[in-house]
Amino acid sequence: MKTFMLQQYDYHVWANRRVCEHLQELTEVVYRQEMVSVFPSIYDAMVHIYVIDSGWLSFFASGGITEMTAEYVEGLKSSIDVLVAETEGKGIEELGGLMNDLAVRFRKFIAEHEDLGAIYPSGEFQASCQDYIQHVVNHGTYHRGNITAMLRQNSLPGIPTDYGYYLYTLSQAVSS
Repeated sequence: MKTFMLQQYDYHVWANRRVCEHLQELTEVVYRQEMVSVFPSIYDAMVHIYVIDSGWLSFFASGGITEMTAEYVEGLKSSIDVLVAETEGKGIEELGGLMNDLAVRFRKFIAEHEDLGAIYPSGEFQASCQDYIQHVVNHGTYHRGNITAMLRQNSLPGIPTDYGYYLYTLSQAVSS
C-alpha cells in the first residue's frame, strides 16, 4: 500500500509542478488577473492547494484532532493566515518552490510512516492516513481542473495533468 500511496502523492506533486511551469510561461498579469470564478485568481487557486496540503501535513504530524474546539478552529485559521501571508508578493516560481519544499516533507512523512492504515481522528470523524492522503491528491486534481477552466475562460490553453497522462509520461521515461 505504501508504494501505491507514494505513487499517488508523486502524481500530485508532478501535476502541481506542471501547472506551475505552465503558468511561468504566461505573464504574471494572467495568473494574477481577478475574475469571477471558483477563486479570485489562478494564483489564489495555487495558493489554496499549497495551504491545504500544508494543513494536512500538520494534521498528520499532530496525530489528528480529537475535538474540534473553538481554540483549535482559531488556531487553524491563524495558521492559514500565516501560510497565505507567506505567499504574498511571491511570483509563481517562488510559490512553486514553496510547494516543492512542502512536497519533500510530505513525501518523507509517507515514506517513513509505519502504518498508512492507521486511523486519524478529525473531530467525530475518523479515517485512515491513506484515505486522507488520497483526499489530498483528489483535492489537488479538482483545483487544477478549476485552474484549467480559468485559463480557458481567458482563451488560454491549460496543460494536461490527469493521472492517465502522468502514467503515460512515466512509461515514456522508462522506455527512453
